[in-house]
Amino acid sequence: MELTRVQEILREERLDAWLLLSFGRSNPVALEVLALTHLHLTRRFAYLIPQEGEPLLLCHAIEESLFPLLPGKRRTYHTWRGYLEALSELLEGQRRIALEYVPGGLIPYLSRVDGGSLDLLRGMGLELTSSWPLLLLFQTWEEEKLKSHRRAAEGLVAAKDRALAFLRQNPGSTEQAVQAILIQALEERGLVFDHPPMVAFGQNAANPHHASTGKALEEGEVVLLDLWAKEKGGVYADITWMAGLRPPEAAHQAFQAVVKARDEAIRFVAEAYQKGRYPKGFEVDRVARGLLEGEGYGAYLRHRTGHNLGEEVHGSGPHLDDLETHDFRPLVPGLAFTVEPGLYLPGFGVRTEVNVYLHPTGPEVTTPLQEALTLL
Repeated sequence: MELTRVQEILREERLDAWLLLSFGRSNPVALEVLALTHLHLTRRFAYLIPQEGEPLLLCHAIEESLFPLLPGKRRTYHTWRGYLEALSELLEGQRRIALEYVPGGLIPYLSRVDGGSLDLLRGMGLELTSSWPLLLLFQTWEEEKLKSHRRAAEGLVAAKDRALAFLRQNPGSTEQAVQAILIQALEERGLVFDHPPMVAFGQNAANPHHASTGKALEEGEVVLLDLWAKEKGGVYADITWMAGLRPPEAAHQAFQAVVKARDEAIRFVAEAYQKGRYPKGFEVDRVARGLLEGEGYGAYLRHRTGHNLGEEVHGSGPHLDDLETHDFRPLVPGLAFTVEPGLYLPGFGVRTEVNVYLHPTGPEVTTPLQEALTLL
């Protein structure tokens, strides 16, 4: 943890402290920030980072030995009364604190502190604000993470190419057979993933979260391959690629529309950077969806334009979203995210998905830009 930088941001945001609060694993964002995700914690803990001075950890006595050497001092409790007394003393003199909380629950990825704890803290006379400006420090990538992402992306592209070659040689294959090819290709490169890749044919491609089945590919159908993976200890890459066995003209037209929306979203981010401004996630989503709505596809939109990439495939950083949530966070240098507009019509679905990394000078697309359906 860059404690000095965290405290600088606390001063910039006029916050007295950042309180990282969790019951066991109830606040995964706090665990990630403190590098505690590997621990088996079952009790409440609090880690206070003040604007000035040393942090302080409050944890249960039987779990003290589990915690690594976090910066600052530590104190233990073993009864619920002891916890409340110690927490009150910990927060004495504080007024405005940051938590993993967003008013109204607007961004569920960050709304991790339970309502009862919020009531308790407000009862102590504290003003509560969201920790998102602080969390950006932990959601941006340094060079090593970017390199790991690039290697994962190369593995995804190689797996995609192998799956398409398999389909050309075996055009009547099932979704699950193609899925097995993808899994094998990823595992051969030592890549890991939280869920098997998605393979969807025809009407199944109209379900954004389809679970691959024994359905065989038929003439006139599209093929949707959605795959994501990372190196162990690395960060994710995530792509979607579309193909088809003599698909209908409507599928070609819909795919061209999502390509335009994808490119317009990336252009919008690049132009904002050129003007010295960091666009917000909801703005980019509006650009992409506005284009698709203007082309008459508004009824076939089912999800946001893109999500953050991190150690989880759906990271906790800013998303390109004004549909499912109103993500007001800025897209600052060091962040990575997907751009993946999709349309889900009766009979088929189409999606294009690329990954973007933000340099100080603007966006870099780190995965291939598909321009047309791949014909089998």
